[in-house]
Amino acid sequence: MDVTRRSFVQGSVAGMLASTAPAAPQTPVTVGVVGAGIRGIWLIGTARDAGAKIAMVADLYDGHLRRAQEVEPGVAVTRDYKEVIQRSDIQAVIVATADHWHSQIAIEAMRAGKDVYVEKPMTHTIPQALEMVKVSKETGRLVQVGSQAVSMQTTNKAKEWIEAGRIGNIFMVQCTIYRPNAVGAWRYPVPYDASPKTIDWDRFLGNAPKRPFDAERFFHFRNFWDYGTGIAGDEYVHLLTRVHHCLKVRFPLSAYAQGGIYKWKGDRDVPDIHNTLYDYGKFQVQVNANLASNWDGGEYVRFMGDLGTIELQKPVVKLFPYQPRESYSYPTDSWPKDQRDRFAKEHPPERGRQERSAPEQFEQTREGTEDHFRNLFQCMQTREQPSENVEFGLGTSVACHMANLSYREKKRYFWDGDRLQLRT
Repeated sequence: MDVTRRSFVQGSVAGMLASTAPAAPQTPVTVGVVGAGIRGIWLIGTARDAGAKIAMVADLYDGHLRRAQEVEPGVAVTRDYKEVIQRSDIQAVIVATADHWHSQIAIEAMRAGKDVYVEKPMTHTIPQALEMVKVSKETGRLVQVGSQAVSMQTTNKAKEWIEAGRIGNIFMVQCTIYRPNAVGAWRYPVPYDASPKTIDWDRFLGNAPKRPFDAERFFHFRNFWDYGTGIAGDEYVHLLTRVHHCLKVRFPLSAYAQGGIYKWKGDRDVPDIHNTLYDYGKFQVQVNANLASNWDGGEYVRFMGDLGTIELQKPVVKLFPYQPRESYSYPTDSWPKDQRDRFAKEHPPERGRQERSAPEQFEQTREGTEDHFRNLFQCMQTREQPSENVEFGLGTSVACHMANLSYREKKRYFWDGDRLQLRT
């Protein structure tokens, strides 16, 4: 279930007391935005609510620029992102473009002295992610990766329960993402005025292969490897951010993926079903993603411990405690009576123990993105690292790209966390 900022329902008093919102900066942070599409427009309003002054917006479609001025009257607009980066008054740059532009814009912004908020999955490739880490260290600029799960109250409640040992030892995590409709599979409507006159197509292509103007590729960039990163880059990263944050891990050891294009044929080259098994050494993570068929839309992360399970969604997290209870009647039924009697004497039936207790539930009171911005804005003042910094972003980015590489190459991929290298 998706929860918008305006429709978000306030939770219980206990929920409100459990997590205090980060404070807005005393002096507004001057921000430039590159990319004013679906996510970028949302981020303009959310960053403003978090304490930002939106100084300039860049986009390659004139309609997005007009829309930006509707939501932020009087804001300066441009097709050239370099104008945003070159403005001396801009302190931070939000990058919400197609994935294949993320690293170039973010790196140029850092080298121009700006801090960066970059949308997931941070970069289009693993080498680009490694380069962003390098440039962040060289320049001292901060990077906040925008999957915002680490700033969600529900994620941190799950982390609190796990660290308190509430579900025991975790050996398996199950992640699912289901989207049962066309919009969920990125088959968005195309604006009526989309044309080479209203869209800077050549600039959009950037380092991607040259091809004639195609409005669907521009607005449906997630469906094509040339510009996007498919389900893994759009959705895995939200799920794996929760896993990495709650279980304090950085990289998977290996990934093996399968999938295909089963329903949405002819308008994409990324899969509409993409399932991946990750090995993290002490536990495994299974990600099941289905954009082709399922009645229930939504995303879930289930931490499976030997004393309980935590089911984590966006607005709510539930803890299902249980105590394993053994029943030996099935295996001992084939024993002769003397053997069964002896075993029963040594293992009397357990009484008064419930196999499963009533679940606990926590519902968050805020969506998370505004807190995520406020965390960055606070860190810009203190120069501490933000909650989802470039090093954290590298880990989830690597995991997502490993899933894509495994799917495309049809083989298992391994990650050497010491050398920061892939191998097969």
